[in-house]
Amino acid sequence: MPRVIFHVDLDAFFVAVERVLDPSLVGKPVIVGGSSDGRGVVMSASYEARRFGVRSAMPAATARRLCPSAIFVPGKMGEYRRVSQQFVGILRSYSPVVEVVSVDEAYLDMQGTERLFGPPEAAGRAIKAQIHGELKVTASIGIAGSKLVAKVASDECKPDGLLMVPDVDSAEFLAPLPVRKLPGLGPKAERALAMLDITTLGQLAAHPAGPIVRILGDGTATALKRRAAGIDDSRVSPGQDAKSISAETTFSEDSDDLEFLHATLLKLSERVGARVRASKKQARSIGLKLRYYDFATVTRQLTVPEPVDGDDAIYGAARSLLTAALRARRARVRLLGVGVDELVERSSQLALIESPAADDSKLSAAVDRIRERFGRDAIKRASVLRVRDD
Repeated sequence: MPRVIFHVDLDAFFVAVERVLDPSLVGKPVIVGGSSDGRGVVMSASYEARRFGVRSAMPAATARRLCPSAIFVPGKMGEYRRVSQQFVGILRSYSPVVEVVSVDEAYLDMQGTERLFGPPEAAGRAIKAQIHGELKVTASIGIAGSKLVAKVASDECKPDGLLMVPDVDSAEFLAPLPVRKLPGLGPKAERALAMLDITTLGQLAAHPAGPIVRILGDGTATALKRRAAGIDDSRVSPGQDAKSISAETTFSEDSDDLEFLHATLLKLSERVGARVRASKKQARSIGLKLRYYDFATVTRQLTVPEPVDGDDAIYGAARSLLTAALRARRARVRLLGVGVDELVERSSQLALIESPAADDSKLSAAVDRIRERFGRDAIKRASVLRVRDD
């Protein structure tokens, strides 16, 4: 039986949610993230702003120059996550096999659902109608026999579109598209292919492999040629609960400055802690990853007496591991990482317990709420101010 895969992508999601909250923004150039005085970066831009060249991850100052009339609004991640959960819930009512890619996009394996929801295009229209009816946002849906072609199709029919590409037409559909439309093909590869006069996916699929191998390597060349021809056997993989959560950073310059290392460790601990709390978990084990200037890598693990989810508890354990590692070898550090393992469901009794761990958890959760409402930079510890944001 041929595969039937949907790629469902919410259109300008953050902006769409803001317009539900404030209908006066409808039809106007809206930028989520950054500020009108040029600080920060763009998280999302409305299609009206995109017409001026504004794009996600662009510095707010650049966005302001390109679109002086844009309305800047701060991001509300808590609200976006809430709507995202409803979005995923709708998708799971159509298929048990849902792969969530991000807050605003997911793949569905719809094979075998025709008896319930009708032909693929009818099911796609039903999903779009339910999303719009319940969430008041629009979605674009690509339907194909592979994840790759479904994703490209959803991109091609944005905004608020639906496009089905039968398996037999995949190569023909992809052929005229610019090579940059291929997911995973970045600007560097695009420039390299242009040197061979390869500018479309059809040209990439048909071009002899040898010259491409010479500039991109055997593995990359083979994968790109297959994908350009629409060949993709990857399955829709429903995510499982994370068994561990981690964060790490590589320094621009190796450092043995203990104050800087401690500040970085604290910042990483806060990032990990926020993700642990968001997943409603607690950790029984804290880990440290350290890479020296000569690429020698050390990992250490510590089991804590009781499950924790507070920033200070994670940082305290990670700091003791760092102290032990540097005692064994004091040298310049290139990379630091913090991780938690052995995750368990958060205890419902935690709020009733008076203990340092409980107090730490409550304080960290309060900080989470402030950052969700006012942004990540709304509250910072003085000790992390010297650590550059990622």
